[in-house]
Amino acid sequence: MNSRLEPGSTLPIGWIAIGDPAQMFSPDRHDELWAVQKPLDFPGTVYGVSRDESLRTILNQQVQFYGEHRQDRLIG
Repeated sequence: MNSRLEPGSTLPIGWIAIGDPAQMFSPDRHDELWAVQKPLDFPGTVYGVSRDESLRTILNQQVQFYGEHRQDRLIG
């Protein structure tokens, strides 16, 4: 997507990596994380919607996507 860890990097459990190359943030560094994350447009990259789209719209989109696979069966 818009973030990439260098090969061989280790991301501690509960931490967040963001950017390219990724910076690592502990969970208590929300303001610093947001400064890096905001311009990367997570909603646009992941869900294909604008940042101001409602969560209801995003979740309805996800329900429809996963619902289409309700009858899928594992092969192999």
